[in-house]
Order: sequence, then structure tokens, then C-alpha cells
Amino acid sequence: MRDVVDTSRIAIETSQDISVRELLDLAAKRFGEALRERLLSGSGELQANVRVFVGEHETASLEAPIIDGQNGSAEVKVFVLSATAGG
Repeated sequence: MRDVVDTSRIAIETSQDISVRELLDLAAKRFGEALRERLLSGSGELQANVRVFVGEHETASLEAPIIDGQNGSAEVKVFVLSATAGG
């Protein structure tokens, strides 16, 4: 991912609670279509090798809400797993 984003952490501030899809859209606007293509399939769903965690819970739903925590921010982690060869 560093070839697309060039960092391991980014901060995106919003004035309201948003969904995972809306967050990824904001990130793609900031970092370009290469990021969207790395995270989403042609049909707009998460790529098979992408895992999204909202807080400590994994979600496969792009419509899952990201709700601010007690400190006024929610942490979302997006992992892109490398493909491995073998059996």
C-alpha cells in the first residue's frame, strides 16, 4: 500500500458519523483512484484480500457505520493482505 499512500497512518476528519464505504471514498479522493482499485473490486465490493476493522471488530460490510468513540474519534484499520503462493 505504501506505493499508493506513502504512509502507514492517515487521519480523515468528518463532521458526522459515516459508513466504511464513505470513509474509503474520502480516502480515494485524497490519494487517488489507485487506492480505490487496491481496496475495491470492479463491482464496488471489498477486494478478497482486504480486511477492515472498526475499533476492534472486523466488518465485511461497506455500509457498516463508523461511530465516534468516547474521545470523539473512531479508529478504522484497513489491512491489505499479500497474496501467497503454495498449497
